[in-house]
Amino acid sequence: MARVDYFTIEEAIKAVLDDDSDLEGVEVLIEEELTIQRGNVVGIYLDDRDAPEEDQSLSAGTRTRFNVRFSIWCWHFGVGRDRRVPMEQRDDLIGKVEIALMKERTLNGTVNSSWLEGGEFLSGPDPTGNQFMSGASVMLIADVTATT
Repeated sequence: MARVDYFTIEEAIKAVLDDDSDLEGVEVLIEEELTIQRGNVVGIYLDDRDAPEEDQSLSAGTRTRFNVRFSIWCWHFGVGRDRRVPMEQRDDLIGKVEIALMKERTLNGTVNSSWLEGGEFLSGPDPTGNQFMSGASVMLIADVTATT
């Protein structure tokens, strides 16, 4: 049976981000619920996959190509109610994450290729009102092949 090791790909994404000197000190988590804290945090989540018919070869009985979608959430948690700093820090973090991923398109050899596809933005005070958090997702698509 064809198999893709999705968790290994998530670990490779984490390794790419952990190894980038511009992201030193940023906590990178895989499939964890983010708790309110201070500073920069990146969360990696597996969203979905598809197998577009046009990407399948004549050997479709022995191999299948998938486009696997990951959401990489970039958060900055700031103290106080000032919105400007968390939003600026979020923007800086998104840029650094995107550049790190663009520099390593095969995610350390775990995928055929990868590319970025937009994302979402969320901002607001934490439930206590003592912090302002600002986040955005980076959508990463990975082209992978499962073979028998």
